[in-house]
Amino acid sequence: MKEDIYALTFLVADLVMIVCGYWAGWRFIKRYRNYLLGIEWFIVATSGVNFLIWALRFADDPAGGETSGQYAFAFFLDAFSRSIGITLLLVVGLMAVTHRYKARLGVEIGIFALGIGCGLYLAQPKFRDHVDDNGEFILHQGPATFYLVVNLLTLVFIVYFVKRLWDIGATRVAVATLGVSLAATVIALTYDFFPLPASVDPLQDRALFYTFALAVWGLQMLTYLFAYRALHEHNVATGVASADKRRKAVGA
Repeated sequence: MKEDIYALTFLVADLVMIVCGYWAGWRFIKRYRNYLLGIEWFIVATSGVNFLIWALRFADDPAGGETSGQYAFAFFLDAFSRSIGITLLLVVGLMAVTHRYKARLGVEIGIFALGIGCGLYLAQPKFRDHVDDNGEFILHQGPATFYLVVNLLTLVFIVYFVKRLWDIGATRVAVATLGVSLAATVIALTYDFFPLPASVDPLQDRALFYTFALAVWGLQMLTYLFAYRALHEHNVATGVASADKRRKAVGA
């Protein structure tokens, strides 16, 4: 009974993340021409689709699932986003409204190339196992420490981002942004360092953990869109965006 409930909540949370990722990603691209954030949101949503299909396809064949191409692809997408996507790429993307910084195409390509490199390295088979033959949790100290460090460095920028939101009077979205960001950091710690007790959430599939993680990541993507919109609209209302466009026109 418990396993069925966990499976259902996992599926719902994954669907929430998929919808939030694709919708918010499309808004970033269509409305704000922010391809960095839009594409990264699409990557996270696609990861959710792959994860969902994999979970349904290999529900009765865990061993086969771990040797499938989908499993390797899932680890690659996860490593891409945790290392560069929701860290460096996120910061550079948000700087469009905090510093009016628009990365050049070469910079954007470089960030994605770096993310692909990190994803390929961190998704190696030697880093995929999280449970040993005795059913004990395996901690991969190198990757886990790296993920935590880049997460905390990103959190520093997010705190600055939240302050900017607070200063313009967008207090609700500021609190929401800080809340989902802190929740995402808790997820990062739980992911690699402090798994839930096996009696509550079996290590073989960690369905309860992934339910919380997917829900948080979905809300995170949605909240960041609203936060971005608040700062963008403030910049437009105060003439900051228009002034920036005029400077670019004069420079051209």
